[in-house]
Amino acid sequence: SGAAVTMLLTDAGAEDKEGTPLKESSKAKTGLFSREEEDMEYIGLSSDIPMPLSASLAALSHSKNGGGEDSEAPPSRRVVLKRSKLEVEEDEGTGSTPKLVVSKRRLHAAGGARGRNGKSGLSNMMGGLLSMSSTAAVDRSPTISLRSDLHDVHVYAVSNWVFELMHARPSMQSFQSEVLPLLISRQYRGVEAAFGPTAWKGEANRERLKKVLKELDRGAAEVGGVVTCHKVSALLGMYASGRMSGGLGGFLPNEDEVPNPADELDPATPKADPAISGSSSLLCPPFPTSKHPYAVSAQVLSREASFLTLRACTLPSLLYGCGAVTSQTIKLDTSLSSSLVAKGARLSIKFNSILAPSCKVGEKVQTKGCTIVGDGVTLGDRCKLNNVVVMDGVSVGTNTVLQNILVGAGAKIGDNCNLRDCQVGPGAEVPSGTKTSEKGEAFHV
Repeated sequence: SGAAVTMLLTDAGAEDKEGTPLKESSKAKTGLFSREEEDMEYIGLSSDIPMPLSASLAALSHSKNGGGEDSEAPPSRRVVLKRSKLEVEEDEGTGSTPKLVVSKRRLHAAGGARGRNGKSGLSNMMGGLLSMSSTAAVDRSPTISLRSDLHDVHVYAVSNWVFELMHARPSMQSFQSEVLPLLISRQYRGVEAAFGPTAWKGEANRERLKKVLKELDRGAAEVGGVVTCHKVSALLGMYASGRMSGGLGGFLPNEDEVPNPADELDPATPKADPAISGSSSLLCPPFPTSKHPYAVSAQVLSREASFLTLRACTLPSLLYGCGAVTSQTIKLDTSLSSSLVAKGARLSIKFNSILAPSCKVGEKVQTKGCTIVGDGVTLGDRCKLNNVVVMDGVSVGTNTVLQNILVGAGAKIGDNCNLRDCQVGPGAEVPSGTKTSEKGEAFHV
């Protein structure tokens, strides 16, 4: 089965000297990348390798592997589970231990084959639950690896038929929270189950599904070696129409039950009136009984490659990203870094800082952690900057402490300020003696 979606995952884990995994708070204290609790997820990966989106990628993967049975497999894995850590561990007042439930159908589908040791992948799941390599090295049948140290950077390669699916389900407004969970939950039941009988009732949606199934039967159609992606532009119209209606909400089915496609209805759609359902069924063709399985796959980067790959959408992640890029840049040979850093900039490998050439620095100014200071910035005497990004044209008074902060262009910060874990907007003025009281505080014009 081909991949409907391939997502990019990074390895956000870290260990101490004894090899014990570090908590997110401990990683933040040591200057490592740390995630907010709402960004943490439980992700279950099957060891079986789904087909890539196009035949050209399949040929590329085959040529890299040498085509042999024992050749090294590409790092793409099927995603069988993806749930928010907050959702799994939510305490509803019962005091019970949080449980992560995995459907038996997914376990059997991911690990139903027999390995060389005669055991099925399901019986070997416990050996591969925490470490996929411990079982996969001796057993070629699929196993499941359950991890909480992977980070979704929201980069997705999407097959064309998924855009048709989103047109057929216009009430879905979020790819991450609605479309992706739907695709993951129904990948073993096929494309037909992803569309669902409710969408089948509309004539336009029936034609969409028929067209998708024909294309899947015929194989990936490529024009000039490039997969046609003209449907991407239609997403804007789809999302605009989706805003007029509510999301699907809890559309996911109970996976412990044997699915009956004929009974599958989206909760957002009212059930048909029994008085007219009989007549409408005569007008609507029967729902397809075919089954076209697909896969939701993930490209998992190594921890080394993950160092410079992140989604910088929060202040901590942005500061970490700036620090990571800065540390790599100032360590480069001058012949390479000259095109990245302005001529005359002051670089400090010891304190991991870059100060622009036109920056005016007072006496006894201290910079450490990651400090990036732009053009035309004035730093008063005895300032202390730790893990700070200061944009162009900023003025900072004397005896001011800045830590874990982003300062916008043209901002003015007075004397004797103590600002930590906050943002100062462009052109904002912070009075002298100001001290932050809350983490994440923002100062605007």
